[in-house]
Amino acid sequence: MDLLREEIHDRILEKKKELDAMRPLPSDVVRSLREQMQVEYTYNSNAIEGNTLNLRETQLVIQEGITVNGKSLAEHLEARNHPAAIDFVEDLSKREIGEDSILKVHRLLFDGIYASAGNYRSGVVRITGADFLPAAPGKIKQEVSDLLEWLHKNPDELRPVEIAAMLHYRLVYIHPFSDGNGRVARLLMNCILLKFGYPFAIVLTRDREKYYRTLREADHGSFSPFVNFTGRCVERSLNLYLTALGKRVIISLSEAAKTTDYSQEYLSLLARKGSIDSFKIGKNWYVTKKSLEQYIQKHSSDRPE
Repeated sequence: MDLLREEIHDRILEKKKELDAMRPLPSDVVRSLREQMQVEYTYNSNAIEGNTLNLRETQLVIQEGITVNGKSLAEHLEARNHPAAIDFVEDLSKREIGEDSILKVHRLLFDGIYASAGNYRSGVVRITGADFLPAAPGKIKQEVSDLLEWLHKNPDELRPVEIAAMLHYRLVYIHPFSDGNGRVARLLMNCILLKFGYPFAIVLTRDREKYYRTLREADHGSFSPFVNFTGRCVERSLNLYLTALGKRVIISLSEAAKTTDYSQEYLSLLARKGSIDSFKIGKNWYVTKKSLEQYIQKHSSDRPE
């Protein structure tokens, strides 16, 4: 069952192969990228759930231990707790995920925030925007056990990015915790990616609407949109690594529009659809020169409307 579009899958495999060929990576580059990832990941994962610390404030809280005026204690703890959870997930990627691992990720993330940190919820909940009720409290343990059995057997023979995305989706569908299900699911998704040699993938807060929309589509049995959304997150991380290692020359879409027959608006549409190899840095889309040339060559007879 192939859920990831072949063009995205092929690009991901090509980039991972290129990255693997460079291993062992320079230690200074790895250290810099990890520090950047830790802050960016923490900021985005928390911001998706309503934390109001911005990227710079998150960095100050994590790296400098600074308290930001006007921000709640819970928001500070959500930032401070993430690095320990990331460390745990990186170590967990070398082992098999178990029920105790899932509970520990939740405990590490929400220690000092929720009294229920590291424990399944005891009440019935409704998910905003969803038209189903998650598992009843008494069924959570069995549903998590079934999920882990599925993960370890992979009966659908899913590829790594597909496994990671579906683990994320199925865990938030069970909704085992009173709060924090998304943050736990995103970390466990990355545990699978790390296990297969991929870098940490970040769901950007500016993509929050698309993230939730594709999850809702999965609720109705359409899994490909969420899997492909996840694939684009994975591809972005690979692009960032290859760019940092000097293996990619990137240009903004506005620059690309000046050197092609395509308008910036059309290139932006292609980027959002995943039709060209592009990724976001800050608020702007970037494309590699190589991929732009390949797209132009492949679609030389096409003309944007």
